[in-house]
Amino acid sequence: MVAFIVNALKIIFVLGFLVLIHEGGHFCIAKLCKIKVNEFAIGFGPTLVSKTKGETKYALHLIPCGGFVSMESEEEHSDKEGSFSNASTWKKVAIVMAGGIVNIVFGIIVYFLLITNSGNLSTNVVNHTLQGYAAESAGILQGDKILFIDKQKVRNSSDINQYLSKTKDKEVTVTVERNKNIIQVTLQPNKLNTGDTEYYYLGIVFQKIEQSSLSDRIYYGLLNTGNFIGSIFENLRELFTGKVNVNQMVGIVGISDMVVKTSGFYEYAYMIAVISISLGITNLLPFPPLDGGKVVLYLVEAIRRKPIKEEIELKLQAIGFAIIIALSIYVTYRDIIRII
Repeated sequence: MVAFIVNALKIIFVLGFLVLIHEGGHFCIAKLCKIKVNEFAIGFGPTLVSKTKGETKYALHLIPCGGFVSMESEEEHSDKEGSFSNASTWKKVAIVMAGGIVNIVFGIIVYFLLITNSGNLSTNVVNHTLQGYAAESAGILQGDKILFIDKQKVRNSSDINQYLSKTKDKEVTVTVERNKNIIQVTLQPNKLNTGDTEYYYLGIVFQKIEQSSLSDRIYYGLLNTGNFIGSIFENLRELFTGKVNVNQMVGIVGISDMVVKTSGFYEYAYMIAVISISLGITNLLPFPPLDGGKVVLYLVEAIRRKPIKEEIELKLQAIGFAIIIALSIYVTYRDIIRII
């Protein structure tokens, strides 16, 4: 029973907090743009608590899977002072994009802080190779410095992992510095399957920085954070180019399962960072009714210099909403099958 309560609280905190900062981004920029906010709400369903302060009602609802910021005349045109519909295009775009941007920036900051304080920063110097993997077969030795994989510069293990995620099982040429001599070896990456996902490895374990200075932590933290962001966008690109199967996507059930399985503060905070960035990027995709889709409509209106017909906008929103609901149901079904 105690474990169930702890796991439930872990899930509720992640979902509730990320929704809070997302909607908080919309709220703060709306206030800066002098737009009247009628309600700021976290969650859906029955209201647990609410309080009105000034012109805004603040509410907390039972189900923490979402939230909203209700602005004056957001859905219909109005010339009232402080109405969203009467704001300039750039104010509308800033308000709508703020939520996703806050999630992305927050996730990046959390990840950077975790990396710089983990004491687990890797170099590009080989500590040892794993038995039966490509690096051992090719003669990679302890103390070798990996300079390049093909033409990609290697500064730490993340550079290799990210590169192999693109090239898959293709042969790669690794440039090595050994005793001040430069040599090149060709390796065939080893493939490992984890569920529906394939991973590729050379079997190299790199040396860690045991006594790192602040500058070292910042340097390697920035490198790892850059690679982390790059891998997320690469996964997104592969999804839209068909290289990633829809079956590999995870929904709210899959996310909850991953959160529950975290062990310790580091893993939990890392998961928060990943989910926050993913949430932000997803919301900014140019697809209605997501925030990115709304931005596209506002820009089209600015270019046309007249609003899009209400019936057309409603149809676009309805079609997009139906597609998202259908996809969510399918992904949730796949999550349940995978967990079971």
